[in-house]
Amino acid sequence: MIFWTPVALWMAAIFAFSSIPGENIPKIPIPNINNLAHFVEFYILGFLLIRAFLNSGLNINFTKMLILAIIIASLYACSDEWHQHFVRNRTPDIFDLITDFIGANVGVFLYKKRR
Repeated sequence: MIFWTPVALWMAAIFAFSSIPGENIPKIPIPNINNLAHFVEFYILGFLLIRAFLNSGLNINFTKMLILAIIIASLYACSDEWHQHFVRNRTPDIFDLITDFIGANVGVFLYKKRR
């Protein structure tokens, strides 16, 4: 359970970030900062998910854990983009979703490589 708490807290943080109305997001004059933010958010989520799966004592093989971590992170990315549809001055973006997916995959596979 201790390894799942950071997953839940990070998902809550992503939800909180996505709840900020568009006009309240600081404009940072760095090219592609939005893409970097999405990548890092979901890199961390992928990393935390695979760590939680590997330390949870589940009796499933490693490949299935990798796939589950990526699926959960990807579904959460979809829900994050959908959620932004309901936040003032925010819109869902397929490119953000793709960046989230790439970030989650990198997080999962770098954790795998580290082990």
